Amino acid sequence: MIKKWLADLFDRSFWAAAFPLVIPIALQNLLMTSFRLVDTLMVGRLGDVSIAAVGLAGWASFLVELLAFGMSSGAAVFVAQYHGANNKEDILRTYGMMLSFMIPLGLVFTVGVGLFPGFVMRLFTDDAALISEGVRYLQFACISYLSLTVNLAISTMLRCTEQVKIPMITSGIAAGLNAILNYIFIFGVFGFPAMGVAGAGLATAISSLINPILMLMISMAKKNIVIAPLSQIFALKGFYKTFWSRALPVLLNEFFWSLSVVGINMVLGRMGTDNYAALTVERTIEGLAFVFFVGVCNACNILVGKSIGAGNIEQGKMYARRFLGLAPLMGAALGLIIVSLRYPLIGLFDLSETAKHTARTLLVIFAIDAAVRYIPYIEVVGIFRAGGETRFGLLTDVISQYVFIVPTVVLCGLVWKLPFITTYILMLVADDVSKLVLTIPYYRTMRWIKPIQQAGVTDREEILIESGGDPVL
Repeated sequence: MIKKWLADLFDRSFWAAAFPLVIPIALQNLLMTSFRLVDTLMVGRLGDVSIAAVGLAGWASFLVELLAFGMSSGAAVFVAQYHGANNKEDILRTYGMMLSFMIPLGLVFTVGVGLFPGFVMRLFTDDAALISEGVRYLQFACISYLSLTVNLAISTMLRCTEQVKIPMITSGIAAGLNAILNYIFIFGVFGFPAMGVAGAGLATAISSLINPILMLMISMAKKNIVIAPLSQIFALKGFYKTFWSRALPVLLNEFFWSLSVVGINMVLGRMGTDNYAALTVERTIEGLAFVFFVGVCNACNILVGKSIGAGNIEQGKMYARRFLGLAPLMGAALGLIIVSLRYPLIGLFDLSETAKHTARTLLVIFAIDAAVRYIPYIEVVGIFRAGGETRFGLLTDVISQYVFIVPTVVLCGLVWKLPFITTYILMLVADDVSKLVLTIPYYRTMRWIKPIQQAGVTDREEILIESGGDPVL
């Protein structure tokens, strides 16, 4: 069984299909992650209070991103399968559904957070210094929310139709601009006043706006799928039921998951400024590893969805099996790299010695956990959704987050008053065990294969697939 697994994993045809997708998508996400990395690095020079404040303020954009990701992930189910079936008409209608949701979402959060930044900060901390610094950051950073949501809609369209280089290029330009503007606005050079954390928020707002503008300009030059008559993009009559029947569970999945994570951080944010500053840095570094999983997961979603949409069910199952086998190997390798570099990486940040020690400990915990941590992520986001199954992920996250993970954090952090590191470890154990127990058996049943449309089939919601189990673990 192991021999077959390794043969599958290192098959040349698999990598010939996966590699051109994984690398550009991973690079795009690495560049987007650099927004947070640059913010954290430069703000880190201002001290623990500033870095913790920006980390807490970042949960507002996190909620926007997760809701937007839920919508784009639900839409990706359609775009990838319609792409496999060569159905351009419904690809454009899916694009219209995304924009109809993303634009109001970005506007609501921009206005809401812009008007009530203090309320947002008080959700996470009662420390007056943290609230004050966080408000200064949010007053500018909230402007980025609209461009963030529109950017995700456009990049989802391009990725799922295998035009992955455009988002990668524009993300690189935006990331470079963000780094330059951060330096100028935070520290006050070239005649600009030193704005501190407010400068980081302003830099994020400006550079975020550049990304979707550049993607649209390149798309216009190439005359690709995202440049089409509005009458085709918003020809949504009769499409709402089809779309929301699959997309709504994904959106609810991300909403309830993000809500639980926000709740978790309300607890962790009250367990000490040093601890949360360390956690902010650890998550920033962990995010550098996570981008490779995002690349793999997106490539999996595209190839599995395209195969199933084209009616090639066996090929879709093959891609799913190979990507799932890749997840633990990648996790172990990336965990080993990060734990080996933990001292120089943490040394980049101007933290107190206590916070540095905590951050290094958190990175060791991440390295130990990494081999299993992202298996459920690949299954739910990369495989099940690509196959057309969107309800099981919602069920999995509601059970794991609200029955196991949130109660664990509340009990450990607020009731039993356990140390921060102990609370963090028990949170990860609750996360990993609950999700693996739920997702692995379901993967083996193959009931996640639910085509939206096969090639040559235009008027069916679902094609029943009779398939035997296909164990991988």
